[in-house]
Amino acid sequence: MVKNELKKLLKYRVTLLVLVTWAALSAVGYMGKDTVYNNYKTDPAKTPYFVMVFEGIHDGIYPWSGRGDMDEIWDEYEILSFLTGEDNGNQTADSDGAMTEDGAQEGPEATEEVQTVREFGEVGENYFDDAVFIGDSRTVGLRDYGGLDQATFYATVGLNIYDMWTEKFCEVGGKKVTLEEALGQRQYGKIYFQIGINEMGRGNLESFMQQYEASVQKFRQLQPDAVIYVQGIMRVAKEKSDADKIFNNEGICARNERIAQLADNQTIFYIDMNEVVCDEQGNLRDDLTFDNLHLLGSKYGIWVDFLKTKGIVTQEGF
Repeated sequence: MVKNELKKLLKYRVTLLVLVTWAALSAVGYMGKDTVYNNYKTDPAKTPYFVMVFEGIHDGIYPWSGRGDMDEIWDEYEILSFLTGEDNGNQTADSDGAMTEDGAQEGPEATEEVQTVREFGEVGENYFDDAVFIGDSRTVGLRDYGGLDQATFYATVGLNIYDMWTEKFCEVGGKKVTLEEALGQRQYGKIYFQIGINEMGRGNLESFMQQYEASVQKFRQLQPDAVIYVQGIMRVAKEKSDADKIFNNEGICARNERIAQLADNQTIFYIDMNEVVCDEQGNLRDDLTFDNLHLLGSKYGIWVDFLKTKGIVTQEGF
């Protein structure tokens, strides 16, 4: 009894397969009569369209040769795949070029995972309400004169990359604590980090970057959800750069180039306020500084306006 039922099912499946195959090939022939098979002449009243398909295959012309407007018929092949148990189109390459069942190519030529596009956009002052600014005396100036009263600032004069995790310069709850302790008290949406001018007379570029990168990694560990802004070191005025063998723009630019390489443009972004405070030669503008190193108090608004153009925009918003 069971064997008879199986035979019937198999018979119906074979019959259905034949009918669907005939329909699919006829559709291929019809859709391709003016493109792929335009050189083949047939009378539909006497000769079915699928005959053109077989004649084309005999001549080495296949349905996918110049598909053009034929895309819609390929759904028929999905039916054939279901009926025959074969996967005709959902295979991809393994590490040697073979195809896997999930449709993703593996191996050295695998397609990279698509990431959400994140780009800079205009923001208002409330964007900085959940931001923390970390840095040296230049960031102290931003705190005192920038007007970002809702933001948090962990900054002090003379701060450098080598001592920033051991020195107690962050005020939390009325007492001074280390930066690690301070960042452990609250989660921030953004971290703005600018440091590097004080280190130019200490160590070298490699030792600086080793400590700098370790600090960025520690930010990520302590603040896993924050957008991290690594800011270029602000340059100095031409007079100082030309006369000083240590604090000069050549050295600053070398460090900024390396800092910029830390950005992945997903969670870490490089921004450089030198774009708006330097002259055409790349020196800090004389009219913006009182000591060739720091901005005048009245000029920190330029920095703030620059930051407002660097909000991170996603498909979901800021």
